[in-house]
Amino acid sequence: MKTRITIVLITLGILLSAIPVLRCSETEAGAMVSHAYSVIMTPNTSTDAIMKALMEILDASVLILPKTDYSDEYRSRIEVAKKTFVERSMLNEKARQYVGLAYRLVNGGKVWQMPEEMTSAYREKDIMAQAGKISQKLVDSALSELKAGRNEQSVRYLLEFVLMVITPIQA
Repeated sequence: MKTRITIVLITLGILLSAIPVLRCSETEAGAMVSHAYSVIMTPNTSTDAIMKALMEILDASVLILPKTDYSDEYRSRIEVAKKTFVERSMLNEKARQYVGLAYRLVNGGKVWQMPEEMTSAYREKDIMAQAGKISQKLVDSALSELKAGRNEQSVRYLLEFVLMVITPIQA
């Protein structure tokens, strides 16, 4: 009997000690997202800095995605997108397609659409103002979902943000 209780207590101790490690990766991902967002939203940021920030957000999304039946496929699509960012451009159609396919995995097969507010603006100034508001909302939503433990929803918001940044908009 003592042996069983000892085994149960040791197992429980191991499980409880793993919880801070799991929280640490979520905290790290939140810090990555906050840092990358601040880089992207800084006026006159270089294209290279924006690309690195987007890759940081994609890395954070991989870090927080829970283990699912599609998590390996998701990781693979994100890696191809990041490689395409480096080899070609962050505005490359292939990169956008792979991020879009990853988005479909976390959004039940639904295709990403540009937010209505972005397509209705007709002047560049209006488009940029709307993009700033929507970006802030997406990142805030991603961070609050992450904090609430809804990691898959957080990943979805992060990908919506990345897709909005890498998709060309015509004024």
